[in-house]
Parts: sequence; structure tokens; C-alpha cells
Amino acid sequence: MQDGRNGWGSLGEAPSRSRRDFLKASALAAAAAAAGPSIAGRRLRSGIAAATERRENTMPGRIVIFHDPVIGGHLGEINKDRVEGTVHHGVRILAGIDDTATAFELLFPGLHSGSTFAIKVNCIGPTDTRWEAVRGVVSGLSLMLGGTYDVSQVIIYDPHNLHSHGYQEDEFTFNGNYPLISHTANCSSSYYVYGNHRLSNYLLDCDYVINFPALKSHSNGNNQITVAMKNHYGSCCSQGLCGNITGMLTVNSDPNVGPKTCLVVTDGIRGTYNGGPGEPPQTWNTFAEGTPNTLLLTTDPVTNEYWARDMINAERDSHGWSPKPCPWIEEASGDPWYLGISDPEQMTVIYHDVSFSDVSDDAGISVGASFFVPNVPNPFTQATTLRFRLGKPGPATLLIADASGRILRRLARREFPAGYCEVRWDGRDDKGKQAPSGTYFARLETAGAVRTRPILLAR
Repeated sequence: MQDGRNGWGSLGEAPSRSRRDFLKASALAAAAAAAGPSIAGRRLRSGIAAATERRENTMPGRIVIFHDPVIGGHLGEINKDRVEGTVHHGVRILAGIDDTATAFELLFPGLHSGSTFAIKVNCIGPTDTRWEAVRGVVSGLSLMLGGTYDVSQVIIYDPHNLHSHGYQEDEFTFNGNYPLISHTANCSSSYYVYGNHRLSNYLLDCDYVINFPALKSHSNGNNQITVAMKNHYGSCCSQGLCGNITGMLTVNSDPNVGPKTCLVVTDGIRGTYNGGPGEPPQTWNTFAEGTPNTLLLTTDPVTNEYWARDMINAERDSHGWSPKPCPWIEEASGDPWYLGISDPEQMTVIYHDVSFSDVSDDAGISVGASFFVPNVPNPFTQATTLRFRLGKPGPATLLIADASGRILRRLARREFPAGYCEVRWDGRDDKGKQAPSGTYFARLETAGAVRTRPILLAR
């Protein structure tokens, strides 16, 4: 894991603000809101101006889909150090900078020593935002400004009991400091987002928002998946917006949410593809490990939703179930919301699979909406299903080669549709003879690209 600590001298020297000052500011803000519209109005206008001046998304449509098959397993213990390395690596890829500290700093324009962060997680039900993944982001923040950034200026919050989900201060302590871990939305008494719903003071008072949902389906007929944009239902009081698409889009377009959101990480270490938010982690057919072991990292919440839906629907298709359409994702990218990019032709999709690390350092990185995904099962004894995704319909060739590069089996050479495609290999060569145990390489040839994936046959 790379531990870059180079700061940016141009980031400014604003005075540090302690944890006590941050919480005091929140309390004063709530008091101002309660005192009447004149004080609250002045505070609100100041917050809108700061949010608007700070940021316009400079990486719309850019997303890293990072698959690491050994970070967690289905129900086994999650390796927190491995997850931390995965988060840091993903942020470096997202920022396009091979230094962890500088990559994190790039995501937060205007950063200075007193900057404050609000991290919204989702801990409703057993399929939660894993604390190990959030820890990886907090440790990355601690590297900023030459390793001097004080993470006590960070709040991690959700209306559910985070301690019962493993969020303990000692796991988030860096350089002797740790974030506030809050079990409440801490909503203002007078700031109305939509109807009679109030926005969390944590969002109003912070400089930057990190949206950190879990990868989950939903049983609500309007939402159907619950990822980054729905995550902010838990940033409002009351929380009765579920299924209210206009309310959800209004919250996400609020000047204290949209402009401040500089990083979206969807925790897909585990996930669900069917049922409501209270479902336990489900076994996935489309990943050899039985669980996604995937993080989505982006600055664009709409692009995040597009690929979360894509993963969930690919899994649903493997069961023969209908897809979850979620048309509000496309609605969010258009008039009057303009919350992000929903057209894959306008996205920069970077798929990284650590499974390729034994081939070469960069062999696991594919740019574009076409990529090779894990074969299932792997290793296999009798047969395995090779899966790939095409951004556009077109010709593709799928071959199996042995360790020397000799072509063993020509599986397919034809036109394939856009989206996920499957081809089965029965472990035999072109003459029908069973191949011996060993490592083989599936080679996918499409227009303009050749991708190779190692697969293991264990008879």
C-alpha cells in the first residue's frame, strides 16, 4: 500500500478548528435557526455562497469499478488493511495521481487545515456500509497536507447505531485524532429541504460531503435500489421520503449537498440484489467469491447509480429475474436537476481487477464500458462461465490459451449484444479432450482491444 504524504503548498494556511469548535458551531447554528428567520436566513445564504463558490464537478462521469476478490469473502472476516489499500488505490486511479495524499487532496478543491467533512453512511439492516471501507477513506484524509490533517474535523453519521455496526473510535484513530461517530441526522429545526423535511446540520456546517452507501436493492416500487442518492433520505428529518423521487432529487440538488459532494464510494464488499434494505448479504452468482468484493469510486452520484444498477441487474439476470429499471437515474441527469451523467457514452469507466496482478501491474485496468468480469466458478473442476460486458453491440472472439500461449479452445467468434454476455467452457480443447489441471488464460478480442483473464482448472 502506498503511503504518499506530499502536500500542496498552494492549499492555504487557514487556522485549524478543533473538534470542540466544530461541534460548538453546529450547536450555535441550530440555536440561530431556532431564533428566527432573520438569523437563520443570513446563515443559510452564507452556506449557499460557500458551497456554490467551492466546487463544480471537474470529473463528471468518471468512475472506478475496483474488484479485489480477497478483501472480504461472503460472510468471512473482512481484512481491514487490505480494504484500506483498495480504497487508497481506487482514489489514486480516480484522481489519476500515483500518490495517495495528493490524490485525496485533488478531490477536495480549496482544502486547508480547518476544512471539515461529513461522511454519510448507510447502516440500516445487516447489509451495511462496512466500517473497514470507511476507515480506508478516513486514513486517506489523515495523509493530506503532509500528514497533518486532523480527522477530528470529520463526522461519520447515520440515524442508526453505528457502534453496533463496528464503528469504534479506536479503529478510526490516526495521528492521535478520531472522527465524531454520530447515531443521528442532527437536523435543523427550521431549514426545510422539501415539504416539511429538514436537512442535517452536519451537511449545512461541513465544507465537504463524502457519500458512502452500501450496494443494496430495495422493495419500494419507485426506488428499487438504494445507493448514493437514496442514502440522503437518512440526512433528513423526518425520514419519510422513501419512494418520493422528487424529494430525493431535491435533497441531492440542494446547495449543501450537491456542490459539497466531492467523493462517492459505494461499498459493494457485500451486497443485495433482491428485497428491501433489511436483507442480509446475499450470495451472488456473478462473482466467484459469492459476493461482489467491489468498490465504486466516483465524484458523480448519477454515474454511481448507473453502475450500481448495472451490477444488481446483471445478478438478477443470472437468476432469470426482471431488471430494476430505476428511471429516476436518467431523470436525475436531465432538466431541471443536472445532478450528473447517466449516459455511458459520456462516462470514463475504469474497471480494475486485482485478479490480474500476477500478469502485470496494469493488466487489470480497462477503460471504457467494455471489460472482462470474473468467471464463475473459479477455480473450477468441470465447467466455468466466462462473462464479459460490451459497451456496444459488435463482434467478439473468445479463446482459451495455455500457459505457453498456445490456443487450446476457440469458444466463440460472433456478434454479441451490448451488456453482459456469457460463454461456457467445459474444460476441453478443440478436439474434445479434457485439459489437465492448471492455469489457463481466457482471451477476449473486441474492436480495438484484447483482454486476458487467468482462470484456474482444478480437477
